[in-house]
Amino acid sequence: MKYIEDVLGLPVTYHHWKGEFELPFYITERYKIRLVEIGTLKCVFLWPSCELSQMGSLRKQIRRIRMEEALPVVFILESVDRYRRGSLISEGIPFVVPDNQLYLPFMGVMLQEKYYARQAPLEQLQPSAQLLLFYWAYREQKRLYMNEAVKSLGLSAMTVTRAFRQLEETGLFTVGKEKVQKYLEGDLDTEALLAAMEKYLESPVSEILYISRSEAETADFLVAGESALYKQNFRDEEPPVPCTAVFKKKSHLSGSKVFLDAASQTKVELWKYNPDILANNGIVDPLSLALSMGMPVLSFWKK
Repeated sequence: MKYIEDVLGLPVTYHHWKGEFELPFYITERYKIRLVEIGTLKCVFLWPSCELSQMGSLRKQIRRIRMEEALPVVFILESVDRYRRGSLISEGIPFVVPDNQLYLPFMGVMLQEKYYARQAPLEQLQPSAQLLLFYWAYREQKRLYMNEAVKSLGLSAMTVTRAFRQLEETGLFTVGKEKVQKYLEGDLDTEALLAAMEKYLESPVSEILYISRSEAETADFLVAGESALYKQNFRDEEPPVPCTAVFKKKSHLSGSKVFLDAASQTKVELWKYNPDILANNGIVDPLSLALSMGMPVLSFWKK
């Protein structure tokens, strides 16, 4: 249960299921059966007491169980080999191997973690974890609940759960639970924590393109780089080549990687996470801006 909660970021509870008493002995002797709620979604979990039946028999068992109540049926397995895993997935049969694999097609979830245990010290944050860190910093509150993070950042609960886990791995954050809601809590004041996190951070810029100024004028880009510094009075002169930023996954630009002409081209930074989320007044956020220019993360903090 904890594995599912950690991965999905949803509360998991289980109860005795009244439908079990109507099932034939050949099913009840094979499985421990419980009604399980994942968030608000109900399903039936089966813990096999012996080796799984062949696929044809499994399908019949599932059909018989669903005659009592039309709920998804999920097998909880200690392990699964490659052949069995492929068969279950091809048949669309949900299963969970705790701390290893999760296949819940009725929730749109498929996860395989061959090495779920940490194998090496954390060296760098994933883009989603860095985005979450900066969002936490701008709020200037020590505790951030998962439902707020999911809603505000536009990320899935699974992605936010992984980001929570990665920030916790730094030793500077604590992940806890209040009733059914997970939260992330920083152990230091914001500036001290950001300074300590510097070694885990990287530039949000994935790639740079140069496009025509006419194309840029019709696009909804954010002001970035030297242009952002000029807009915020950190530079006295406007840069010769305007700089903008856009989320790489939402970009369909046909520009060039080669800079040719300052008079006709605009520089576009393609970011690893969506710069719109933390932007203010059409300008990229200060923490990301500093990293994008190879400067210390606190360079423009509260200036």
